[in-house]
Amino acid sequence: MERKVLFTGELNAEERAAVIRYAVEIGEKASCRTTCLLRPLTGKLLEDAFRERERKIEERERAYVQRARTFDPAKVTPEYRSFFGGEVTAERFGKYIAESIKQEEEAKATLRRSYHVTVDYAYLEAEDRALHRSLSPRVTFGDSNELHEVCEFTLTRELKDLLMDSSLGDVDEEEGFDYGSFYVGKTPLYYQDLTVTIGGQTVLETVSHEEILDLFLTEEELKAFGDFELNKARNEKIVAKLIS
Repeated sequence: MERKVLFTGELNAEERAAVIRYAVEIGEKASCRTTCLLRPLTGKLLEDAFRERERKIEERERAYVQRARTFDPAKVTPEYRSFFGGEVTAERFGKYIAESIKQEEEAKATLRRSYHVTVDYAYLEAEDRALHRSLSPRVTFGDSNELHEVCEFTLTRELKDLLMDSSLGDVDEEEGFDYGSFYVGKTPLYYQDLTVTIGGQTVLETVSHEEILDLFLTEEELKAFGDFELNKARNEKIVAKLIS
């Protein structure tokens, strides 16, 4: 069944926590990120992270060049017309592509001269170190200049239960337990940007520091949510907001 983008803008903190828990419950795989390194930094880890970011920039540059080569004024999308504020000529589009590539090159040139690293693992409990390793963490810059770790893992029953017992179940926004950010473990460990997938398709996607939560459910999953946690009254209110 087709996944639909649902409107989450009217959900309160308690309701957001409920849909996040539901996504975890039905999900197959998940990812999240740290805000620092939870391991010692080595030269190899740093160089691998540099090269990964540089390859992504180079891939985007090649995509820009391809878009310029295949540009057809007759096939310009409404989004591009809105972005350009009117007619999109080959000349205007070419200048846009050139400026985009210039910005990518500047980011690439600056990366190795301006980046941030925070390492914080001295006080991690042995159990939490093992938990973090089990989430298959990878050191990366992502699309930023801040080194961190991204975890990508299968949502086993054990991990689902662990996440359900984490601060994902809390609703204290002042403590940062919202929009896919959570504490788990004894130390505890702190993660952000929780994403959940089923069959390679996104079910939940969050950007914690920007307070973004996107939910993608099928009609069947949305209907099944009505019985989640045996709280029909709450769930019916949430569904009404999601489909409004």
